[in-house]
Amino acid sequence: MRAALICAMAVLIGLSVQAGYAQTDDKSEQMKAKTPAIKFSLMDLNGTIHSLEQNDSRRVWAFVFVSTECPISNGYIKTLNEIQAMIAKSGKAAELFGVVSDPMVTRTQALNHFADFKAEFPILFDSSGLLAQVLQPSHIPEAFVLDRDGKLAYRGAIDNSWEAIGRRRLKAEKEFLSDAIMLASNGKSVVVSETKPVGCLFEMPPKGDTQSKVTYTRDIAPIIQTRCLNCHRDGQVAPFALTDYDQIAKRAKQIVRVTQDRIMPPWIPSPGHDKFVAERWLTNRELELFKTWAETGRARGDDADLPPAPKFAEGWRLGQPDLIVRMPEPFTVPADGPDLLQNFVIPIDITEDKLVAAIEFHPGNKRVAHHSVLFLDASGAARKLDKATPEPGYPNFGGPGFLPSGALGGWSVGNTPRPLPNGMGRYLKKGSDLVVQMHYHPTGKQETDQSEIGLYFVKKPVAESLKEPAKLVGSIWMANYEMDIAAGEKDYRRSTSYTLPKEVIMVGVVPHMHLLGKAMKVTATLPDKKVKTLIEIKNWNYNWQDEYYYERPFKLPAGTRLDVEAVFDNSDGNPSNPSSQPKRVTWGDGTKDEMLFCFFLLSSEKTEDLIHVVFDNLKHDTKQPRKTVEKRP
Repeated sequence: MRAALICAMAVLIGLSVQAGYAQTDDKSEQMKAKTPAIKFSLMDLNGTIHSLEQNDSRRVWAFVFVSTECPISNGYIKTLNEIQAMIAKSGKAAELFGVVSDPMVTRTQALNHFADFKAEFPILFDSSGLLAQVLQPSHIPEAFVLDRDGKLAYRGAIDNSWEAIGRRRLKAEKEFLSDAIMLASNGKSVVVSETKPVGCLFEMPPKGDTQSKVTYTRDIAPIIQTRCLNCHRDGQVAPFALTDYDQIAKRAKQIVRVTQDRIMPPWIPSPGHDKFVAERWLTNRELELFKTWAETGRARGDDADLPPAPKFAEGWRLGQPDLIVRMPEPFTVPADGPDLLQNFVIPIDITEDKLVAAIEFHPGNKRVAHHSVLFLDASGAARKLDKATPEPGYPNFGGPGFLPSGALGGWSVGNTPRPLPNGMGRYLKKGSDLVVQMHYHPTGKQETDQSEIGLYFVKKPVAESLKEPAKLVGSIWMANYEMDIAAGEKDYRRSTSYTLPKEVIMVGVVPHMHLLGKAMKVTATLPDKKVKTLIEIKNWNYNWQDEYYYERPFKLPAGTRLDVEAVFDNSDGNPSNPSSQPKRVTWGDGTKDEMLFCFFLLSSEKTEDLIHVVFDNLKHDTKQPRKTVEKRP
C-alpha cells in the first residue's frame, strides 16, 4: 500500500462598435462574456519575452494597438506614458502594452519610431497578428483591458479627446482607459465597458500580398524564441540548438511534424480544462505559420524584422533563495545503458517548521538531468537506504523506497519555477531530510552531476499562516491497485473514485502511470450532477509528466465525486513498452511494472477541513482492494 503514496508523488494556457459611449452590440457582448484566448508569448521591441498565456499573479493587462504612421496614435504616446507612470506610482498589479500589428513595418522601423517618440511603455511586435486575431481591433489606436480573471473589461478609446477624425477637444474630459485599469485593478466592474474608438482603421494587407508571406525573420523566429529556446540553445538539455536561420531551416519539416503531432513543445494535457500554470500548447495560428513556411520555400525575410536574441535569466530566477541545498557529492552517470532513477539524501538545516512557497531546481549537468522529484523524510528511512549502497545515493524506480512525510514538488525540462498562488505553501517539518530523486539519461559519454535546489519560504511564521484561510497546501491521492495486464492487451482500462467529505480548493493535479500508460481523464462530478474535467491526457508520455497547478484555484463542494479513468497499452504497438515481446504486467514499483495514481494538491478555507480530507482519504485508500497476483516471468 505504501508504494501507492511513493509512486503517486512522482513528478509532483474586426469587431465594429456602435457610436455612443457604453453601447455594445451582441458580438461585443459575447466577447466580453468570455476570456480572450491568449495562449502565446510575444516579444517587445527591446527583446523581452512577455508570457501572455500566463497570468497566475492575476495582473490586469491593458493593450493599445498603435502604429508608426497614424497621427492620432502618435499623438497619444504622451498620454500613454502618463498612464504608465500612473500605474507605477499606484503600485497596482497592472501592465500597459502598446501593440504593433502592421506587416508592412519592420521591427527595426518600429523600434526607431517609438524611440524617437520616447514611448516609455513596452511595445509588443505582433508580427504575425496573433494578438490582433484574438482581440480583433477595428481602429488604431484602440485599447483593450483584461481584468484579473483574464476577461475583457473594456475596449475602445483611450479617452474622449477625439469626437471624430478632425474634431478634437482642447482637453479630455473622460479618461476611459486609465479609469478601466484602476477599477479592474481594484477588482471592481468597469462602468463604461465600451466606447467608440477614433483613429485610423485597422487594416491587414490582402492575403495575396507578397510582402505578407511567412518569413523566418518576421514570423518564425519570434515563435522559436518564445516557445523553443528555453531548451533548444547551447548548454541546455535539447539535442540541438535552434538559435539561427540555418539551424531552423534545415529542420523545418521535422519542426512541422513534431508540432502538428503535439510532441513539441512538450505538453501532454489536452485542452478542455481550467487553465494550468505554464501551459505550452501551441495555437492553431502558430502551427499554421510553421507549416506554411516549410512548404513555401522557407523564406528568410528582411533582417530588419529579426528580433534581438532573448536574454535568459542566469542564477536564481526567483531571486536569492531563503535556503540552498545541494547533493552531498557528485554522481557519475555511465556513458550508455538504461535511464537511471537515483535518490540523494540532503539534510535540511532549519530551526523551525516552515511553509515552502516555491522551489527552484538547478541541475548540475543539463545534458543528463531529465527530471527530479523532491520528497521529504522525517523518519530517517532514506538515510538507511543511502548507507546500504556504496555509490552516492541509492537507486529505486517509481518512488524513493520509503513512505515520505511530504513532498516539495519537482522539476522537469523546460519548467519555469513559480510560487504557489496567494501565499500558499507546503509543510516542511524541522529535522526533515530532502530526498531528491533524479532521472538521468546517458548521453554516450560518462557524465557527472551535482544538482542544487533553492527553497523559498512563506514569509509569515507557520502558526500565523495557518490562522488564515487557504494557505496550507496538502495532498490526497487516488489509486487502483488491481493491475493485471495481459500480454498484447491494447486497451486495458482501470478507474477509481473518491468523494470529498468537505469543501476544498483545488490547487493542482498530478497524474501518474508507468511506461504502458496510454491515456488518463480526471473529472469532478459536483453534487448538482454537473461534470467538470480536471485534466485529460490523450497521449501519455512518462518522460514528460509534471505537476499541473491551476492558474486560478477553484472550490469543489463537499459531496463532489472525483473520478480517474486510465487506459494502458501492453501491445508491441506501444513504442514505450519496456518488453520487446510483450509480457504480462502487474502492479508494482519496478520499471516493467505498472501503476495508476493521481495526486491532488488541495487547500481549504478552513485548515481543519483540509486535515479532515487528508485523513479521510488515507482511510479510503486502506479500503481499496489489493489484488494479489503471482509474478510470472
